Amino acid sequence: MSPSPSRPRALPRITIALSITAALLGASAAVEAASIRKGPYLQALGQTAVTIKLELSTPEPATVLVTGPAGFASSKLSESEKRFHAIRVEGLAPATTYAYRVKVGDVESKPVDFTTAPADGRPFKFVAYGDSRSDAAAHAAVARAIDAAPADFFVHTGDMVQDGDNEAQWHEFFGIEGKLLANRCIFVAVGNHELTAPDPTGQVNFLRYFAATETDGRERPHLYGSFRWANTRFFLLNAMDTWTGDEKEWLRAELASALHEPGLVHRIAVMHHGPFSSGYHGGNARLASQGIIPMLRDNKVELVIAGHDHIYERGEGQGLKYIVSGGAGAPLYQQRSRAPEQQHFESVHHFLEFAVDGPEVKVLARRASGSVIEPCSYRGTESWSCTSDEKKPGSAATPATTRASTACTCAVPGSTSGDAGGARALVALAALGALGARRRVSSAGDT
Repeated sequence: MSPSPSRPRALPRITIALSITAALLGASAAVEAASIRKGPYLQALGQTAVTIKLELSTPEPATVLVTGPAGFASSKLSESEKRFHAIRVEGLAPATTYAYRVKVGDVESKPVDFTTAPADGRPFKFVAYGDSRSDAAAHAAVARAIDAAPADFFVHTGDMVQDGDNEAQWHEFFGIEGKLLANRCIFVAVGNHELTAPDPTGQVNFLRYFAATETDGRERPHLYGSFRWANTRFFLLNAMDTWTGDEKEWLRAELASALHEPGLVHRIAVMHHGPFSSGYHGGNARLASQGIIPMLRDNKVELVIAGHDHIYERGEGQGLKYIVSGGAGAPLYQQRSRAPEQQHFESVHHFLEFAVDGPEVKVLARRASGSVIEPCSYRGTESWSCTSDEKKPGSAATPATTRASTACTCAVPGSTSGDAGGARALVALAALGALGARRRVSSAGDT
């Protein structure tokens, strides 16, 4: 078994200056002169490196100090005085627990532990959830339940906030999830509510907070990426794309490469709007029309974890198992009509606990209360094996009424070209870099 990340011994004293944080996480109401408004939190956690991100209330330099076994010690100072910092720490060992602290001025946070990814195929656990936007109380209830769940990392299916360009909403998100993200990395698939096209502010924010990284740690100017943990590769996709341009070609190449990846057993796709759903939005028609569903299936992707519809739904169709997990805080949806692929449905705030052990994947769907919706498992391309309290698998909490549209009417990047989404991501990242460059030479600093 990989070592389980230990819980933080305490939240950093200089952490988030937001009243909701104090109420939900027990943080101190005292705020230092240079307080941390968001974070610190983990990103791009791999076998030998991690990125520590944090946002300050005022432009200041920041230092990350990491200690570990065999006398390991690393001190990384940010390049300049600014508000947002992303500090990469390298030279770590796989499957090893380290402690990190953040120092801003004369104030130093208490140490928080994290554990790197393993280099072998040992068993591991992760939690998946999504659509945490809109209702802070419901989101906080799910976050408290997740905090008690064993997990090496988290996967989020998108729509973290209602409006990606709203600073207060991002502040609230990090306030609620600050304790979770301090010691376990979150890997995110972008949702439509993070995107604010044609205004790039939402994408700028998302790329700042959660951009995927290259193997060398550089952040990617794209709204998609992949990562590996033990014997499993995850593909984080921008499902709101039109699938006629760069992302489709990247996915084709990434899937082909994974077919020959040594020691790889499982392939899981994570996206916001998935191929099948009985909820308000229905299935993602673009995935079907652009051949993404057979591309995933034919390249041995076993499972799609999605959100967008604020429900729990599990099923199987066209050779793909799927779960819709959009119940982490957004207003719940009822079933509009039962998708033929559906095997279980419930309109409830919830999250998913996964355990991967060799060829077997187990998933336990839990309500925010901690009660179990259903336990399931599978091996490779085999069908689901589940037990349920329902009399019939797939019985719905609400009778079907009207067939859900297969086309999402929410805001999506681009309207005519798949290349537009990628181009806007590049523009957004360039805007982010230019913004930082301008502010580094001004007294105001980065935001």
